[in-house]
Amino acid sequence: MSEPQDKETRTDAQGAWGQSHMRPTLNGTGFMFEVLDEFADDFIQFSASAPAPVLEVGCAFGVASLPALASGASVVACDLDQGHLDILNESAPEDQRARLECVQGQLPGVDFGDERFSAVLCSRVLHFLDGAAVDASVRNMYRWLKPGGRLYLVADTPYGIWRKFIPVFEARRARGDRWPGLMIALENYLPSVPPDRPIKGPPFMNLMDTELLSRTCTEAGFRVERASFIDRSDFAGLGRMDGRENAGILAIKPDQPA
Repeated sequence: MSEPQDKETRTDAQGAWGQSHMRPTLNGTGFMFEVLDEFADDFIQFSASAPAPVLEVGCAFGVASLPALASGASVVACDLDQGHLDILNESAPEDQRARLECVQGQLPGVDFGDERFSAVLCSRVLHFLDGAAVDASVRNMYRWLKPGGRLYLVADTPYGIWRKFIPVFEARRARGDRWPGLMIALENYLPSVPPDRPIKGPPFMNLMDTELLSRTCTEAGFRVERASFIDRSDFAGLGRMDGRENAGILAIKPDQPA
């Protein structure tokens, strides 16, 4: 989920992205993108042989949870909107529902206890949190994972639909700001909305890149296995820029604490 929306803006935003595979969420925070990126694909493939349950945080309608469930995994699907979870549960085949647990909750407050999961996927969620909440959430994910467990994170960058924010982002990074992607008054940076027309939706976004994701994972105790920009070739129009539209990371919880 990524793009803020209100009823009037939704069509404008979909046109700006130039794609139809955007499913609007029920809570007005954005869209669920129905094309999986390589980090979600890896999460699903790993889930098939995961020795413990896997978790998707911010699952929306289950774009990754349902394929992971179909692979044979036990899946915990978490979202802030109960309506999404109800639709997800109804979409799951009846003979797979015993392996699906749906939990309503929101980062960073939701909790799943210690060392429960083999893998956690949190895609297109962290950029809706401020810096302190991002760090707290990733620390919690470290605690939820079993030793050797995998964390998959994906977040929006400035290098796509938010390109008007690039000068601000890069200037803040140059001066050493810890969270250079904190973007307030989104209408000033969304190319499909006139700046003088406020939009309903998140009060801010916190855009990321690979360096920021790597830092927060490393500080939480993870070992970074892979961090890369995601070339969203499925995006078109103003949603696509130069192959850096999203940033993703795969991080591993060490078998032994550092």
